Amino acid sequence: MLCSVCSRHVDSGAIKKIDVDLSRALYKISKESGFEIDFVDTVESNGRIFVIVESKYAARFIGPGGRTIKKLVEAVGRPIKMLERAEGSDKHIIEKLIAAQIIGINKVYTQSGESMKVRIDRRYIKNVQPLADVAGKVLGRKISFVFE
Repeated sequence: MLCSVCSRHVDSGAIKKIDVDLSRALYKISKESGFEIDFVDTVESNGRIFVIVESKYAARFIGPGGRTIKKLVEAVGRPIKMLERAEGSDKHIIEKLIAAQIIGINKVYTQSGESMKVRIDRRYIKNVQPLADVAGKVLGRKISFVFE
């Protein structure tokens, strides 16, 4: 049950339903464990939830032996992948997200704005291709993958 203002935000899309569900689960877990856990944003793709977490909460989000993230998966009912928000180059952030080594990154300038073309070894095509939209949402840019 949400208040009327929060319900309107969910209906309008300003707040995602998955954010509400995840927040409730995190609140319950943090009360049980006695320490604060928080997240920055979520991105849904291919039935998975990618949760962006600040560095200071990363270890707590996973929990000892992975217990916290397992409880979250049970509460939400879908697989969760945690992405630690870290300062660094775009290459480093994308490599952490896709778990594949990047050959190079090219910036592409078009009339509609700037985008990135990320070059990756062909053997990672199955793992990386579904994550193109997730990487773009995490970095706030249009990203395309090219396999060489």
